[in-house]
Amino acid sequence: MDRIATTVDELTAEFISGALNCDGAVQGVSATRIGTGQVALSLRLDLGLSDDAPPDLPQVLVAKIPSPDAESREAARMHLTYHKEVGFYRDLAGVVSVPHPTVRYAVIDAASGDFTLLMHQAHGDVGDQLAGCSLADATAMVDAAVGLHAPTWGRATELANDGWLTLPDPSGASTRQAIYSMLLPGFIDRFQHRLPTDVMDAARWLGDNLEQLLALFRLPLCVVHGDYRLDNMLFERTAQSSAVTVLDWQTAAFSRGPNDIAYGVGSGLLLDDRRSHESALAERYWNGLIGAGVDCTLDDVRHDYTIGTVSGLGMAVIASQVVTATERGDEMFAVMAERHAQQMIDNDVFALVYGGSG
Repeated sequence: MDRIATTVDELTAEFISGALNCDGAVQGVSATRIGTGQVALSLRLDLGLSDDAPPDLPQVLVAKIPSPDAESREAARMHLTYHKEVGFYRDLAGVVSVPHPTVRYAVIDAASGDFTLLMHQAHGDVGDQLAGCSLADATAMVDAAVGLHAPTWGRATELANDGWLTLPDPSGASTRQAIYSMLLPGFIDRFQHRLPTDVMDAARWLGDNLEQLLALFRLPLCVVHGDYRLDNMLFERTAQSSAVTVLDWQTAAFSRGPNDIAYGVGSGLLLDDRRSHESALAERYWNGLIGAGVDCTLDDVRHDYTIGTVSGLGMAVIASQVVTATERGDEMFAVMAERHAQQMIDNDVFALVYGGSG
């Protein structure tokens, strides 16, 4: 039976040697916490290796295990968060071409949600959600998303499974609106004094119109990241361009590809840059899909992109209420809410819903 480590103390040399099928090769482990994740615990593992260790065994691994916080673990269990991340690496990593870390061990207990991931250390600088990103970073994000969406475009029935990648429930939009509406008062209570009135107005509008809006998508389903923003990416930058590695696959699901694009562009670019480059980035995404063999129109991509502008505000409202509150977390959710509410306004998503106006 595959073993699972759920605490730092369980990530022993013996455990890692066994997980990687190289008994005795790992003789020591030093673990250091990395990242600011609120859902799971990520650790850098510096390994002491034996002289006869396999040549492909790195001296540094990254481990991901359940959060030590009980509230975050329970939220992850309810939303299949850990199941999704393990499932992506186990079932989809070989299907898609989006840059992602190389995983050596991916095991989960389906009943409890306890899991262990061991992966190679990816290189680059972690994106900063609060600071925003350059146009080069946003361009890299868009291009990388094509490598996730195009290989899975229209293949939902083929790729679906009962464990973590289920087909959307016909009542899913209604359920999502119910969850959003249930959590919205807590968001308003916590953030109304730090966010402009138009942000709160957009949040309330979404509570009344989300289900109707989600019924208007035109494009087929594909696999999306679902939390496609800077904090979940590493960037290797040159003077002319950026290359991205996408991390944190715990929200992977079937949806429409432009959701990821609208979410990433809206949360990453600062206001003036987004307004200047948003349209061109959506067209670049469409060109990438066409180049990868996907049959779709630019008009449909733009239409679904407009719907996707609500994704970030929806995520800010819901996530802020289901993870443990931290100062940086609240700052991030406030920034997300403000950027995405303005994105909704600029793209006039309200016009898609009969009778809707911001």
